[in-house]
Amino acid sequence: MERSANCLIVVAGGVTAVTNSAIAGLVDEAGRGDYVADIWGAGAGINALTEDKLVDLGAQKRKVIEGLRRTPGSVLPGAHRVLDESQSATLVEALRLNEIGALFVLGGLPAVELARFASDAAQKANYSLTTLCVPLSAENEVDAGDHNPGYGSMARFVASGVRDAGRAAAGGEEPLLVVEIAGKTCGWATASSALARDSSNPSPHAVLVPEVAVNLETLTDELRRAYQKYGYAVCVTSGGAKSTEGQSLNGDALLALMSEKLNIAGHCDRPGQMARVAQNTVSRADGDEAYNLGALAMRLAGDEASGYIVTAGRDAHLGERGDRGYRSVEVTVQLNQVGNEPRLLPTNYMNESGTQVTDAFLDWARPLVGGALPEYISLA
Repeated sequence: MERSANCLIVVAGGVTAVTNSAIAGLVDEAGRGDYVADIWGAGAGINALTEDKLVDLGAQKRKVIEGLRRTPGSVLPGAHRVLDESQSATLVEALRLNEIGALFVLGGLPAVELARFASDAAQKANYSLTTLCVPLSAENEVDAGDHNPGYGSMARFVASGVRDAGRAAAGGEEPLLVVEIAGKTCGWATASSALARDSSNPSPHAVLVPEVAVNLETLTDELRRAYQKYGYAVCVTSGGAKSTEGQSLNGDALLALMSEKLNIAGHCDRPGQMARVAQNTVSRADGDEAYNLGALAMRLAGDEASGYIVTAGRDAHLGERGDRGYRSVEVTVQLNQVGNEPRLLPTNYMNESGTQVTDAFLDWARPLVGGALPEYISLA
């Protein structure tokens, strides 16, 4: 990439609590070195190129870029626009007119799709374009590296929220609580609810994910035992969870089924979009990873390293359990080596009945949420 070329940052798909941190890393690193001429942000996804909605990120005041690291979501709107072959020439011409020599795409699977499309379009048109993708996904959906930045903060929100909701169920008139976490295909966010448990907080008493069909008899027995022992029962489920008989076990379906089987009143909670971007549960480690990966992507562009995903790995030589010795490392993967399907939970992260996460998952996830949750007190 020529140093006289401009670069463009595009957000594709859903945003996370740390998307702005990655943007800040890109802008800061651009200011430290002679990588690019101007650094632009897409104010309407990839459409910004043809709709004259480019934002001059290089002209922003220092305090604005610094503040991005403390601001959840994205100052650049994330849009998922599916492009087809007929639009290749239009995209390349727009890149050429704006003298874009480097394209940085941030986001989940839509970002991978867009980065791959832009890279292929530029190669076919013999246009020099450095393309890099930083996967940021609250659902941990991009199957590259150890995890996607954005997931750690989502996991902390889910664990904290489920713990609080469980306290409400323990003292309320509806002792059965079902919490539905977004996830029709993969259950990473749902599984993180198990991090809510400690010596004073036994819930959630069951966790259901799309990857493993649930044995309803086992689930009913587990929730009945929880209700008999604690006076309440909490089950966290996913939108795509199903029983071994093929029944949907999303929030509403599961609540109706368990209320009838257990003969107790209950209700269903859904945290929705706030789970992805809540500032009060941003994991510091998560934000730092996103920032550092943004900076690395800019340096790679300066070295003309194109066609890569830049993501977070884990040093496998520093400890085996919990967060002892955990250290994040930066990983690059070629775009053409990453699939279009969401990353699924490994089989050893759930038990056979599909109702509980295993210690292997807890050990993997615990370092990503940025330290222990606040300690609560229960009567002896």
